[in-house]
Amino acid sequence: MRVFLRRGGDVDDEPLAFRPGATVAAVADGIHNELAERFSAAHVWGPSARFDGKRVGRSHVVLDGDVVEVLR
Repeated sequence: MRVFLRRGGDVDDEPLAFRPGATVAAVADGIHNELAERFSAAHVWGPSARFDGKRVGRSHVVLDGDVVEVLR
């Protein structure tokens, strides 16, 4: 499944690939392992969010086409 990253209001053109059932923590680890250890939450846009920009925790399961902004 494809997950797009958002940084400073801009969404990356190239997605990261994950297996179904991946969490926000896995997305953060896909960016950098130290980020995965230290981040507090994320904002999510897409099918897994009830509304755009929803703040979620580490265990939130992402879906194909989600856009994730990891918060430090």
